[in-house]
Amino acid sequence: MAFPGSTPVPHRAGPTHRIGELELTEHRFRVPLAHAWPWSHEGEAAPSASASETIEIFARVVTRHDAESWGEPDDRPFLVYLQGGPGMPSPRPLTDSGWVRHLARAYRVVLLDQRGTGLSSPLSADALARRGDAAAQVAWLEHFRADSIVADAECVRATLTADEPEKRWASLGQSFGGFITLSYLSYAPDSLLHSWMTAGLAPIHSLPTDVYRSTFDRVSERNLEYYDWYPEDRSRAVEIAAFLRDHQVRLSSGERLTPHRFQMLGNHLGGNSRVHGLHYLLESAFAEGGGLPSERFLTDVGRAVSFAGQPLYALMHEAIYCDGPGVSSQWAADRIRATRPDYSEEADPLLFTGEMIHPWYFEEDPALTPLADAARLLAAKDDWGHLYDLDRLARNEVPVAASAYRPDVYVDFDHAMETAASIPNLRTWTSNSMHHDALGHNTEEVLGHLGEVLVESGALSESPVSVPSR
Repeated sequence: MAFPGSTPVPHRAGPTHRIGELELTEHRFRVPLAHAWPWSHEGEAAPSASASETIEIFARVVTRHDAESWGEPDDRPFLVYLQGGPGMPSPRPLTDSGWVRHLARAYRVVLLDQRGTGLSSPLSADALARRGDAAAQVAWLEHFRADSIVADAECVRATLTADEPEKRWASLGQSFGGFITLSYLSYAPDSLLHSWMTAGLAPIHSLPTDVYRSTFDRVSERNLEYYDWYPEDRSRAVEIAAFLRDHQVRLSSGERLTPHRFQMLGNHLGGNSRVHGLHYLLESAFAEGGGLPSERFLTDVGRAVSFAGQPLYALMHEAIYCDGPGVSSQWAADRIRATRPDYSEEADPLLFTGEMIHPWYFEEDPALTPLADAARLLAAKDDWGHLYDLDRLARNEVPVAASAYRPDVYVDFDHAMETAASIPNLRTWTSNSMHHDALGHNTEEVLGHLGEVLVESGALSESPVSVPSR
């Protein structure tokens, strides 16, 4: 059965620009806000929305032109990049380099802004307010999960391949993009040639509390590793938290910097490309001679702990773990943290947190306070649609090469491997040292190994990226 988005939609192309050997062409597509569901589950109703309402989806197609590229550009298959998040736009190439250049050797790379992000009808607090009260906002937000993103992608694929409507494309899913890949394999597998997946094997057999119980463990391990590198930061972090408890320290946006909000800086620990940035931030904490935190520190912290410009991430983060009726998040991360005294703001060592979302985010962050009522309803919501078809995944025929990293603080390794074991034709490459950002930080090694996996599976005759020699 064809996915409902598998037909061309109104579309306009242009302009086209060049960055080195990369040619980038902009595309805009008009898609339904509410796609017709292609699956049915007893007791499950499709989200409500106006059947005539549409939104705009933006994508940038990247084509490489040089002697190393494979064949003529128009003969290369498309590869859609599914970005991490939720709520993050696709990357904007700044140079002719990185994973985009590597994969553009063999594919026409489609950098898709997922709905609500980038230039794809971006979601903001003002846009949500125009929908009405909190209940109306939640009814609208139901359409911003992985199933709807897959339907949008199908609209894009069918439009770009309108002359060959049955033509498949490949996919690359990073982090949350891997979650979307599993939804794609569930509901539109006939559209996929093969899939690359990095740090995105969703915990499809786990409840939200299971997820956070594991990730709090991984973040704790990462904190202790960090303090081994920078032992002076252990006392420094405790000192800063104590100062914030005893003083009304204000960020440049006006709100108080609380100790538990300071702990949000643990997002620096989620990868190898910025982990050391936490040290440089902490070392600038106090102005010369001590006293109040420095202006530089408050400016940098303010940027790091605000959800300004990306409210969809905070609103929908726990919803990505709610698969089907009867599952609600109920502030799962906050409930697990309450059982962990080691994450107290008075603990020594002070443990920084990861990407967990807490209800006080919507009380303390000015970018989120207008959305507090909607956030509470989302946390209580227990009539979600299904994100995955586990029976269909158990019969998967699409070749998939997936990476998983044992110390990953965002996608737990054990949950990832449990998912991998339940999906045939999905093969993994794992690492004991790489982290969540390895696609960007260890590009050639990750893509080289995954390319080898796809060659071994018969999906590719050769890999577009070679494993670097050491």
